[in-house]
Amino acid sequence: MFPSCLCPDHSVNSSTTPVADWLLGPAGPQRWRVTQSLLALGAYAVLALVLAWQWRLGLIGTGAAWPLVVFGMACGLAFYGLTRSGWNLGLQHRFGCEPSLTLPQSVVGLLGGIWIYLVTGPTRGAALGLLVLVVVFAMFRLGPRQALGLAASALLLLGAASRWLTLSDPFRFPADVEALNMAYTTVVLSGVALLAMRVTQLREQHQQQRVALQQALARISELATRDELTGLPNRRAILDQLATETARHARKKLPLAVALIDLDHFKRINDEHGHAGGDQVLRGFAHRVEAELRGGDTMARWGGEEFLLMLPDTSIEAAQQCLERLRERLRVTPFDEVAPGLSLTFSAGVTGCLGQGDIDSAIERADQAMYRAKQAGRDRTELG
Repeated sequence: MFPSCLCPDHSVNSSTTPVADWLLGPAGPQRWRVTQSLLALGAYAVLALVLAWQWRLGLIGTGAAWPLVVFGMACGLAFYGLTRSGWNLGLQHRFGCEPSLTLPQSVVGLLGGIWIYLVTGPTRGAALGLLVLVVVFAMFRLGPRQALGLAASALLLLGAASRWLTLSDPFRFPADVEALNMAYTTVVLSGVALLAMRVTQLREQHQQQRVALQQALARISELATRDELTGLPNRRAILDQLATETARHARKKLPLAVALIDLDHFKRINDEHGHAGGDQVLRGFAHRVEAELRGGDTMARWGGEEFLLMLPDTSIEAAQQCLERLRERLRVTPFDEVAPGLSLTFSAGVTGCLGQGDIDSAIERADQAMYRAKQAGRDRTELG
């Protein structure tokens, strides 16, 4: 009678003892569902004790009490078995069922509540609270239409049960009393249905806010690690990548090359074509270089018209050949988008990085080599 659906699915940091693992399964959303199904089974057990108490007091007959106890425990065990075995996920995959099986558990809960109302005699009014409780539990997982449908179903079932009682034994079950029970339950379930709609709205708002927050965080992360103009990693991002790659390469004793690139006569481009033209050149240079790099290679904007190139698993000589290929690419693809026939060259310094403790020194060596390349006439690469 109690659907296990009060909270949204999430991972559970529960015990990892062998008994807990056997009873609940591995950690994760599925373990949470299994735990909830066990709680529902516990609620059925408590309800069975209450029915046994009624039977002992003579308020309910054996033929009425024990089938109801068996029904409740069997349903609780069935839902636990479906969840623990993972069949609930199969039902979700095949039929689109919600993995906590909220709706079928709620339907079983309503049927059990109506059954209790029919057979428990003078204490049947308490069963009305069970009907309300089922709808309250379900509304945290069901959509507004399903919650309203569940509340309407509860009222229809209660109406049918009340009518049957008044027809079968009008002396024990007066029509006026049954009508009052029906009226009170209608008021409460209507309020619960309205509350379910409000809960759904709040849940949807929370989901929208969470998505917006995730997008904002992704944007902040993008701004923190990407150069807005070229779309390349920025200085901070490339230094983080260098720290990671140098640790891996030092461990495996693999070479790693670093190159600093400076665009030749970039100030002249800005003077002749404006800063908008200069920005186009920077973007175009970034796109041309990225098209020539391997999957593991990374180029970042170091600042202004300077770029830093990281080449994992690459010797200094191979890195120099890579830079020559980039230089050839620029020769055959002028920046016609800025000005017809506009060509671009660069000066570069390349060196090897020996480990995390050598990052700053390697960048300094590459910078000095780049400076020598510019002093030697530009459009060339020097080794550092």
